[in-house]
Amino acid sequence: MGTLWTEVQLLKADPNLAPNVHAARSVIGRMIADKGLMSRREIVAATGLARSTIDGHLEVLIDCGLVEDGGVGGPELRGRPAQMFKISPNRVVLIAEVRHQNCRVAIATLNKDVIADDIVTIPIEDGPEAVLGAVAERLDQLLKSQGFTREDALAISVGLPGPVDAKLGYAVRPPHMPGWDGFGVCHAMAERFRCDVVVDNDVNLMTLGEARSFRGAHVPLLMINVDWGVGCGFVTEAGMLLHGAEGAAGDIGHVRVPAEPDSLCACGRRGCLESVASITAISRKVSAVRGVDVTPAEVMELLTRADAQAVDVVRRVAVHVGQVIADFVNFCNPARIVVSGEITECTEDFLAQIRSVVYQQAQPLATRNLAIVHSSLRRDAGLVGGMVSAIEQVLSPRGIQYHTQAPSSDLLPLGL
Repeated sequence: MGTLWTEVQLLKADPNLAPNVHAARSVIGRMIADKGLMSRREIVAATGLARSTIDGHLEVLIDCGLVEDGGVGGPELRGRPAQMFKISPNRVVLIAEVRHQNCRVAIATLNKDVIADDIVTIPIEDGPEAVLGAVAERLDQLLKSQGFTREDALAISVGLPGPVDAKLGYAVRPPHMPGWDGFGVCHAMAERFRCDVVVDNDVNLMTLGEARSFRGAHVPLLMINVDWGVGCGFVTEAGMLLHGAEGAAGDIGHVRVPAEPDSLCACGRRGCLESVASITAISRKVSAVRGVDVTPAEVMELLTRADAQAVDVVRRVAVHVGQVIADFVNFCNPARIVVSGEITECTEDFLAQIRSVVYQQAQPLATRNLAIVHSSLRRDAGLVGGMVSAIEQVLSPRGIQYHTQAPSSDLLPLGL
């Protein structure tokens, strides 16, 4: 999970390198979450910490409800079967995927079990107050249906379909989200639920979900999502999302396409990849070819039927996407590229054309073992990524400190 392996190695080499007890407890909590069940002896061996120190950390984690007794297991190297520990299945995190026409909301336990999810039908154009209010109301209903209250929610992950300052928790000049620029999404949700809130770009969360599903394999991982916009996410070799200094890393949709310099983008510039390859851009191109207006939904239907005109448009668009991806491959040398979005689910031509262009135009060393594939999680990638993001926040040093603090502490939830 993220830099967990590195942190474990640092602890094992020199326990004094841990900056505080919260960092050590974070490592222990994430190790248990990652393995599912873990004995005290395994934790001692993995961290290099003394048994008495591990006992103290486990006691705190158990008392605050993050870890619990997992029964006995083994056998150990000698003696009776060992007591096992597991992440508590009785504490939950909340997930909200804000999309253009609706929002997906869900509840998941700390042991990564999605126990309820639903769709809130509200367009993003209704603005942040209306959308987040509807999301919060539905999350409350889901909590109640599962026997939980707001007090049981330890963290919330919110994914937004636009540029996001993840540190401050709001969208920054999002081209398809009127009224959302600078609105404190993190603050608004933290006020409602009084727990930590993490806000990120939707494709970043999809990428995180996809990467974590391989449990550390196939990284670095680059994900391209073609939808109402064209988004990109990148998970490094250490398993971390690449955000950049201001959260703008991977904004592939606004890379210029020299072959179509006059295409007007929603951002106000011309020649952006999004103005050429988004679903709406493709529907305009198909409409021009057929001489009648064709909606995005109708384009998907045409592609499913392998309509020659629609497939030809998609193949030409895929060339532009592939050329941009080829440059990214030369720069960051991913082990795996995941291409997602409704178009890739309707036709194999889009992905096949991208593969062809990337393998031809990127450097041979960067492509000799490169896999370019569909998403393994498909439409659940954002949900899984949001769940992982929220759980990792709960089990982060800051999250551990918040959940194990004394009642009199003035440490507030993220966003407040």
